[in-house]
Amino acid sequence: MNEFSKQEVERQIRDWKKRIAELYADIQLWLKDTENLLKPGTKYPMYEEPMYRCGIPKTEMDSAVIVKGKQSILTVIPKGLWVIGTKGRIDILAIKKSYILIDAAEFKITPDWILYNGNLNKGVSLNKQSFLEILDSNSSI
Repeated sequence: MNEFSKQEVERQIRDWKKRIAELYADIQLWLKDTENLLKPGTKYPMYEEPMYRCGIPKTEMDSAVIVKGKQSILTVIPKGLWVIGTKGRIDILAIKKSYILIDAAEFKITPDWILYNGNLNKGVSLNKQSFLEILDSNSSI
């Protein structure tokens, strides 16, 4: 693992939180014309190896829940920032199926979210259409 300075690790954590907040804002826009709502979920602890090595205390990451009426349809949980081959991983959990969302942006500034639905060899770009498709496939229980 590359050794990062404390300032670099702190910068990456801030950037990760910002990308997650922007993703939630996008999801909220995508849900605008649906019967679904994005609500804040449980806060999850984040304490990954670079944080430990640099003496950075654990922090909390916001999750989100997509609900339809009183029923939870999807739960969006940030799983890790320092995941090999990505700029971060988020799990999307549903009763029927779970999904993995990674930021494949590498050196780009803007996220390149790729959605995997079990087949890790074939992901699709996350956009309004792909998100609403997974939402629809999990809405009828």
